[in-house]
Amino acid sequence: MGAGGRIRTEHVVLGAGLMLVAAFVVLHDSHAGTAVYLACGAYGTLLSFFGAARMAPARRRIWWAIALSQALFLLGDATWTVLADVLHVEPFPSVADVWYLVQYPVLALGMVWLVRGRQRGRDRAAFLDAAILTTGFTVTATVFFIVPAATSDVSLLSRMVAAAYPACDLLVLAVLLRVLTTGILRNASLWALIIGVGTLLAADLHYAVTVVLGTGYPGWIDAGYLVSYVLLGFAPLHHSAGLLSEPAPERPTNVNGMRATVLVAAALILAPLTRELADQDDGGLWLVVMIGGGTAAVLVVLRLGDIIRDLQATAVQLAALARRDELTGIANRRTWDHELSRACAVACALGTPLTVAMLDLDHFKAFNDTYGHLKGDLVLKETTAAWSSVLDGRGMLARYGGEEFTALVPALAAEEAVTLLDRLRRLVTHRQTCSIGIATWDGVENPADLVARADRALYAAKAAGRDRIAVDDGRRAQVVANAATAHPLMASMSTVYQPIVELRSGRVIGREALSRFPGQDPRAVFDRAARDGTSAVLESEAVRRAIAGWDGGGLLSVNTSPDTLLTAELGEALPIDLTGIVLEITESDLMDYTSEVMLAISGMRARGAMIAIDDFGAGFSNFQRVVAIRPDIVKLDRSLVQGIDVDPMLQAAVGAARVFAEQTGATVVAEGIETPAERECLTHLGVTLGQGYLLGRPAPLPVAAPASR
Repeated sequence: MGAGGRIRTEHVVLGAGLMLVAAFVVLHDSHAGTAVYLACGAYGTLLSFFGAARMAPARRRIWWAIALSQALFLLGDATWTVLADVLHVEPFPSVADVWYLVQYPVLALGMVWLVRGRQRGRDRAAFLDAAILTTGFTVTATVFFIVPAATSDVSLLSRMVAAAYPACDLLVLAVLLRVLTTGILRNASLWALIIGVGTLLAADLHYAVTVVLGTGYPGWIDAGYLVSYVLLGFAPLHHSAGLLSEPAPERPTNVNGMRATVLVAAALILAPLTRELADQDDGGLWLVVMIGGGTAAVLVVLRLGDIIRDLQATAVQLAALARRDELTGIANRRTWDHELSRACAVACALGTPLTVAMLDLDHFKAFNDTYGHLKGDLVLKETTAAWSSVLDGRGMLARYGGEEFTALVPALAAEEAVTLLDRLRRLVTHRQTCSIGIATWDGVENPADLVARADRALYAAKAAGRDRIAVDDGRRAQVVANAATAHPLMASMSTVYQPIVELRSGRVIGREALSRFPGQDPRAVFDRAARDGTSAVLESEAVRRAIAGWDGGGLLSVNTSPDTLLTAELGEALPIDLTGIVLEITESDLMDYTSEVMLAISGMRARGAMIAIDDFGAGFSNFQRVVAIRPDIVKLDRSLVQGIDVDPMLQAAVGAARVFAEQTGATVVAEGIETPAERECLTHLGVTLGQGYLLGRPAPLPVAAPASR
């Protein structure tokens, strides 16, 4: 049946229930009216159970609780009828009151589950609003209903039961007020639930009034209970019921002035108005009014405090948005102008250098025309994210307009600033390029002139062919050699080769090329290069020299980083045919791999290269990324190898790595083997290849003797 069919069926069911209510109104003074009343109550209860059974498991408990409350109320009605009309005994107080009173907390529980499903952890303001209103109703009900019922001239049991009804009504009312704040207004099931519970409470209120005033019991009150039966039965049947237990979307804080005014006014007039209407001092009513009024006042103060904090947070957010570029999240031009003036003042006071750069993406309009503006926006966001990561703590980046950006680099000499900015030039994503113009402040010119010089340098870089840096020295703009075209330690770099050995046979199947620098820790040298933007050139030169010194026998393993894989420098260092070459990528470097890196790896494989994950298990393991790389070789970090012969935990870790490699078709190489016991243990665990001082120290390859003539 389609949606339209469901809606017609639901409305027919509702209409049938309301017709039963109308029939009761006509027949309520007769025995037939009693039968119609019970039939209508049973009808609404059955609808509740049927609707609850149709719900998804995640939502079912809400509607089962409401259906159970219906059944308990029906059981109370049936018990009352039997006692009054069949046995002709006084039905109050009796076991019927037990069923009536139990149904209220069960109904409240179902609505509490509904509220929790809609607004987990996001309802402090709504809770306070509901608590303020509930406090007011509680004080009024206590003064006019609960206390009179509890102090009437009847038995203790009768007084307790009579006072329990308005107390239970207050419990349900408190939860109903919370339901009203869940943010769902256009939902038929919700309104059926609200009106059904509201009708129940209204009927209870009128019944309590008749008891307090000693007036007769009007028949229409029972009609109100029947309407509640029908609507609570209809609520889970409507197709919109499934939406009620779904998490509500986040809504911006809405500071409603009228709402706040009403809450404050209600709290301020609650105590004096109730006290005046009570018009008595006996029975301790003054204490009830005082406690209720004080509680409401405290709740209002808390609510107003939240409103003030929300306003302050909103003001801070608006101020931040006014200073940030909406697309990239970096500073906008307004912030740039402010920060540039401030940076000039600081540089003047401290006597430190200050460099300004203009960065412009090359041919960006053509890129947008080819790939669309969404792809262009992605380039802007990913590129500025990479630039911000590099400049973190060392400079400031701003979007100047369109695809043009500016950067402030304080406290660095001109040469150092050029090196840093050249690193930014290499980080443009999606195979795009950028040109950079640089100007260093002379200490006296105004900020606008400084930016104009950087802009003049930018146009010089573009005129010279783009994808390069130009510097304006105050006299002219000149394209400079890229800062990363050389490295101060490159001349002293040497290459050694450590054998990779079959553990069982001892046969050398390949070598790993390692760079050495006199008096320097190689890892520290490459780490510094990564920080100053020269890693691509240094790594590429290391690869070039490793391949040049290789004798072509077995495999040659060389180290590179994901960023370097994307550079032209590495492309120039590698031969077209990469058969026999293994590109090692350190596992920790995979934390920020991109789709461009994946494409580069695929391209290297297509040319014959093998891919290895280096230092596997060194503390950065993320199998999702490792599996995405699909390595041909997994090189275990030495921390998993040293002492493995006496450490069952290391043995378990290496065993798991071996199983992973087998399942993915990779080969495991254990690094750092230094003792025969470690070698024997690894062999026993199924590791086939290894390297380490026990198997061979890094050393230059012997130079082949010239052939004799």
